[in-house]
Amino acid sequence: MKQRSILALLTLVIFGFSAFAQDINSAIETFNEGNQALQGGNIEMAIEKYKTAKDVAAALGAEGNDIVAAAKKQIPTLYYQLGVQDYRDKNFEKAISEFQNAITFGEEFADSETVQKAKNIVPKLYNSLGNDFFKEGNHEEALANFNKAVELDPNYSRAYWGQGLVLNKMGKDEEMNIAFNKAKELAAAEGDEALVERINTTGQKFFKADGTRLLQAQDWNGALKALEASNKYKADDPDTYYYIALAYNGLGNWEKAIESAKAGLELANGEPNDVKAKFYFEMGNAYKGAGNNTNACEAYHNAKFGKFVENANYEITTVLKCN
Repeated sequence: MKQRSILALLTLVIFGFSAFAQDINSAIETFNEGNQALQGGNIEMAIEKYKTAKDVAAALGAEGNDIVAAAKKQIPTLYYQLGVQDYRDKNFEKAISEFQNAITFGEEFADSETVQKAKNIVPKLYNSLGNDFFKEGNHEEALANFNKAVELDPNYSRAYWGQGLVLNKMGKDEEMNIAFNKAKELAAAEGDEALVERINTTGQKFFKADGTRLLQAQDWNGALKALEASNKYKADDPDTYYYIALAYNGLGNWEKAIESAKAGLELANGEPNDVKAKFYFEMGNAYKGAGNNTNACEAYHNAKFGKFVENANYEITTVLKCN
């Protein structure tokens, strides 16, 4: 009886060792299959093999630690490589998913280097998606992706730039202005002078267009607000000052109209007389409104060029009866 018990115990021990040997061999074999898949360029299969090998080895305790450690080293890095491949192929949504996996497994396996690299690139992917949706005219999706890029990287100048472009298309000029100014601030801090110039040129153009539209509607105050916003981006456009003079004349603010017309005229220095005529004509209107007929007559005389000849002569001969 005693011999049978000993024999049974020995059988159990031998079976246990056999099962253990099978498990460790299975883990090693599966890990090696992952290596082979990786060498063959099949990263997805390699990741699955490494995951399986890790799980099998983890159940073996200390004996499986080496395999667990080796698999943990591979998995986040390989997800990152998949993300890079998809990024290069412009498959941005899939790339985001792969980089998120790199972050998730990198944090779980204490691979801080891979985590940081992935975190640095994900906002750029959302920005790229935003650009794609913007080109397609899908402004809601474009804005959502630019917003996500900013959420992940609050110092990402180009994502704010993208926000501003979309917000302009959506008719949200005040929000556009905020986004553009933030983009410009960050770009300046980064030394990205090309982006600063692009923002200034675009902001000037957008607000100038808005101002001229409001002028046509005789919304003088609205036009002034837009045109002054345009000048905050770039104050080197003579026409903007001409439009400002028009708006101030519309409001009866003769002093400001004269000041604006003179500023535009100074910027137009060197231009032909028929280009400068419009500034003199608005200056004449302002002087006339202010009751300064002498200066008004002088301004109208200077405006007698190009398309302003007829109107200037009318003011000189019929309205003011200048000498």
